[in-house]
Amino acid sequence: MVSSVGITDTIKSLNDLQTRCNLTQADSDRFFYEWIDELPELNQQEQAGIARIKQRYDYHRVDGLLLEGTINLLVVSPLLELTGFLDPPYRIRSPYGVALELEDPDETIRGFIDTLVVQEKLWILVVESKRTSIPVAAALPQLLAHMLTNPQSDKSVFGMATNGDEFVFLKLTLTDTPQYDVSRTFSLFPRRHELAEVLRILKRLGQAMLG
Repeated sequence: MVSSVGITDTIKSLNDLQTRCNLTQADSDRFFYEWIDELPELNQQEQAGIARIKQRYDYHRVDGLLLEGTINLLVVSPLLELTGFLDPPYRIRSPYGVALELEDPDETIRGFIDTLVVQEKLWILVVESKRTSIPVAAALPQLLAHMLTNPQSDKSVFGMATNGDEFVFLKLTLTDTPQYDVSRTFSLFPRRHELAEVLRILKRLGQAMLG
């Protein structure tokens, strides 16, 4: 089992993670099929919920970057409710937050990652940036590091990272040689946003977790 304290405190890049944990990216398109295949359709209530999230997001986002607490309030929590993750049989815990630092040619960008865990199988990370928007992909090494600490080593583990503007999903298998893969990026920012796809993927991962 990977030490959660040591690995998450020292990981700065995917290369660090691959070296320390013998982690490789899957080369099969079928490894992470859950974000593509058999996505459930949304009912009218879910579609209305998506519209409300987008409306509130646009209203507050126009004033500038959203901090982690606001992203949780406006986007993540409503998504979890629409997905059903706040109700039985799902359970959520919030174990800790971790700092995230990126070295930029002009400055060090500091952010914060807030972590939620659903059923020990879905890790949700929300990235906060105090000064400069941190790309959601920058959080992926530490998200994978957290996922590697999962106690149920015989199960696939899923992850979602968001900075409010973008969403990325991951899948990890904890075998002798752990493998992972990443979805494409989904955006909430433009008018033709992709939040409905995000909700459909979350619902599909919920089915996979109970399967």
